[in-house]
Amino acid sequence: MPSLYARSKDLGFSLVLGGLVGLVGAGVAVAFLKALSYANDARVNNGWLIYLLPVAGLVIGLTYHHFGNHVSRGSNLVLEEIHEPGAGVPRRMAPMVFAATFVSHLFGASTGREGAGIQITSSIVDGVARMFSPSLETRRLLLITAIAAAFGGLFGVPIAGVVFALEFQESGRIRYEAILSALTAALVAFYAVESFNLEHLTENALGPIDINATLVWKLVVLAAVSAALAMSFVKATHFVHKTTARFITWPPLRPVVGAFFVLALVVLSGSRDYLGLSGPLARQAFIGATGITAAAFAWKFVFTSISLGTGFIGGEMVPLFIIGALAGAQVATVLGASVPLFAAVGMVATFSAAANAPIACVIMGIELFGANALIPFTIACELSYAVSGHGGIYSAQKRTAVRH
Repeated sequence: MPSLYARSKDLGFSLVLGGLVGLVGAGVAVAFLKALSYANDARVNNGWLIYLLPVAGLVIGLTYHHFGNHVSRGSNLVLEEIHEPGAGVPRRMAPMVFAATFVSHLFGASTGREGAGIQITSSIVDGVARMFSPSLETRRLLLITAIAAAFGGLFGVPIAGVVFALEFQESGRIRYEAILSALTAALVAFYAVESFNLEHLTENALGPIDINATLVWKLVVLAAVSAALAMSFVKATHFVHKTTARFITWPPLRPVVGAFFVLALVVLSGSRDYLGLSGPLARQAFIGATGITAAAFAWKFVFTSISLGTGFIGGEMVPLFIIGALAGAQVATVLGASVPLFAAVGMVATFSAAANAPIACVIMGIELFGANALIPFTIACELSYAVSGHGGIYSAQKRTAVRH
């Protein structure tokens, strides 16, 4: 058993490490949220910007073709470095992902932000740490802690951020050795970001919920829909990526072609609501607003699959949240259930299936919407995860073998 001195030393190290990483995560979150808020507002207020999306795609394509190297692996690269620390997360990932995500949002690509924030924070933390030649285990600890800080700060869910960082790297296993530093970092990042009064995707508490057999079977249906959406999204995005790589041999041209497809989708859908984050659409679903088209989740699905699959940058998290929320609202309409409840549950259940992180998603639901929906969140997240087949958006995620 370690001595009291050794335990105290480890405790102090975890707290200091978590505090420092939390400050980095907070800085990234504040700068990133402000930049993307400006980009989305600028695009909405200057409608002509979307016609420059092909030019933006060419700039992003050329940048990643000449300087991207392993950076294009995104969050999967961070996972790989946690599993088997090697050359490290490239330092250039931070400025490249930040700039490319900003450009993607400014001109209308349908991409997210939290995944990009994780990559930026991990790049900064790992880049600084490598200057001091830390042990491989310390680097693993730092990357897990960076994920917690980024997720908790950017999305406003510190406890879910901790659990997500411990859970998503290996499906079926939680790494408890990083829990103290991750918790410290997530809380520091969360409270620092909150002091700036920045807007998150949603903060809408649900009222009391009557749990009965009718609600349960409707939640089972929603869980199945969420799992199907998550699996279809992964396959669709991979299909777009492989198809464009097959037919467009010069990589910088792929996001240009993707941009023209996005512009065509704007014409076909008759709406620009699916560009960028599409946060207002999700907020309408969370409050049960009428007037959301039944196909909204399908349009967002297609816009995002093409944007990400052809090379625009930003991540899958927020788009999946919004797709799930919009789909949940439509399931509620068909089944005669509460639209705000099913939008909230659909949001976390879809991401649970896509990221193989059911526990984190249940906690996220509670932090965002209150504990009244604990049972619906748990039923839908666990079921969607169970029936999804445990494939997901993170190809580098390890799978723990199940013994029977």
